[in-house]
Amino acid sequence: MWRGFLALTVGMAVVVPTTAAATPGNDLGKRMDEALERAASQFGDAGVQAVAVRDGRVVWSGKRGKAINDPAKRVTDQTMFSYASLSKLILATFVLHQVENGVLDLDKPIAAYVGDEVAGSRVVTVRMLLTHTAGYPDLYGDPATAPLFPPGDQYKPDRPYTFEMLNAGIRQPVDPGKKFEYSNTGYIILGHVLAKVAGGDAALVRAYRNFLRRAGTPQVPITDDILTMERTQRALSRFSHGYTRLADGTLEDFFTAYGATGIPTDLYGLPFTDGAFSGTATGAALVLDAAFTRGTLLRPETVQMMTKPTPQSGNAPYGMGTSPTTAAGRTWQGHAGAYGGFGSMAGTDRSRGLTIAVTSNRLALDKHPASVIWEELAKTASTRR
Repeated sequence: MWRGFLALTVGMAVVVPTTAAATPGNDLGKRMDEALERAASQFGDAGVQAVAVRDGRVVWSGKRGKAINDPAKRVTDQTMFSYASLSKLILATFVLHQVENGVLDLDKPIAAYVGDEVAGSRVVTVRMLLTHTAGYPDLYGDPATAPLFPPGDQYKPDRPYTFEMLNAGIRQPVDPGKKFEYSNTGYIILGHVLAKVAGGDAALVRAYRNFLRRAGTPQVPITDDILTMERTQRALSRFSHGYTRLADGTLEDFFTAYGATGIPTDLYGLPFTDGAFSGTATGAALVLDAAFTRGTLLRPETVQMMTKPTPQSGNAPYGMGTSPTTAAGRTWQGHAGAYGGFGSMAGTDRSRGLTIAVTSNRLALDKHPASVIWEELAKTASTRR
């Protein structure tokens, strides 16, 4: 299962403010348009959204390609994409908000919140889950749960999943706290901890929605139309399909390949808090901008803790739900994601307060299109002319 991707190298309609291209004497918008076309064209007619945000204001946005190939439907500013593992950064901000409020303790064993229903709960802490150091084996590869996911013989894309179903594949952690190993399983457990302290899944969704409103602005509020963890009929009508290019060159449509009649139920949402969110590029960018630039989600000292690489991550630095990546000599704080034919990448250059986010509905076996496009945009935004 390629459930996530870690970048270590590279309702209401959304109202997009005037872009930099409209500013006299400033050709950034034009250059960003050209960079988007240059980078995205190598992936054919892949559907792509991209934005640049500074201090809550969209300073540039672009889109291209098809949201759905058949029947053909073009990408718009309102098209929704799965964020996949970019969701981990969004989830981590809420976890740390709960730590700030005293609801969670970073270093208390999670048995305090979930009892003994999760393997290893008496030794694993919230900090370990956030930093991928808990040591849980991959539940997607476990014999008890692997058949439940594509192309497993028990995969039913319209069947709702529960944490209990996933818990069957959660095994005892190996050397918890000793080493870094990127873990979707750990983030699923982290979501279960949040649901327990919130009083259930529905309560968690409400609490999350209220929290993320702080990332919005009067011009572009955070609504379920630009960032959500709920699979609804309204979301389906605005959702792109995810496409993966297979070894024989054909494209597999994740929405139709396995017979889903709506949004495949393993694509995002609870209990999949390793990739819980979907939305537009603008929605993702506003969360990073709020966390790393405007400071409306977390206290400064919490952001510092979040972005500080855990010692166990070594030469592949990773903090709490976020990692740094370098483009054009600048360091950007963010995350990437890939699953079900969707890819995403978002990062903030904290020295300039600039955030760039890219969402795409195309994956390749050897490339991550969203990250390729993001890197080209980041380089362009860092070059003065």
